[in-house]
Amino acid sequence: MPEDLNSKDSQRRFEALGVSIGSSLTIETMSPNRRMTVKVMGYVVGKSVLVTPPMKDGKEQLLEIGESVAVRMLIRKQICAFETRVKYRSLQPYSYYHLEYPTELVSLQVRSSERVDVNLPVLINSDFDIGMGDWPKHGVITNMSKTGAAITSTSSFGEKGHEVIVVLDIEVSGLKRSLALNAVIRNKEIIDGGSDSFSFGVQFVDLKDEDTLSLTGFIYENELGT
Repeated sequence: MPEDLNSKDSQRRFEALGVSIGSSLTIETMSPNRRMTVKVMGYVVGKSVLVTPPMKDGKEQLLEIGESVAVRMLIRKQICAFETRVKYRSLQPYSYYHLEYPTELVSLQVRSSERVDVNLPVLINSDFDIGMGDWPKHGVITNMSKTGAAITSTSSFGEKGHEVIVVLDIEVSGLKRSLALNAVIRNKEIIDGGSDSFSFGVQFVDLKDEDTLSLTGFIYENELGT
């Protein structure tokens, strides 16, 4: 579970977070490895947290009673995480789960300025015909934050202001995740004066909470590894 390196006291109480009804939680199971989203229905301090069942393609994904799960959530500018177990599954009058109330929870402050150097292959796609030929284009992310990235490519995939989709695979907490992030090109440069290599700066836009969690976790883990 992550520790907040920027805080002397990263321990928090769940009830102090201000979690609202309908807040999204990302839950991860280890056997099998699954990553799913549920929503908070309510909680009783010291008893349980009530969540909706995880769904995929309109079908409920079953959680076993007693199964351990890791939970992450984005609350304002903090990522909060805890480990718990599935306490009970209710079927009436509709399906929902009780998770054991967390006794230990840690938080990590999210800062837009945190960046890491990486060497991450990506595909660049577009929903628009911007005169760049066939899609997707290939590139490499050399530096990234949770709000944007520096990408090098041997082919141009747009000009300043163009909207693109950055498709990448990352690994967070031992689980591989595929992301397709909407982005806007903010700058473009030709590398070393040549004509066949470009450097782009892109800003991620309209990120889902789940994407922000994944990006922040990836950046955090890469910071620890440097």
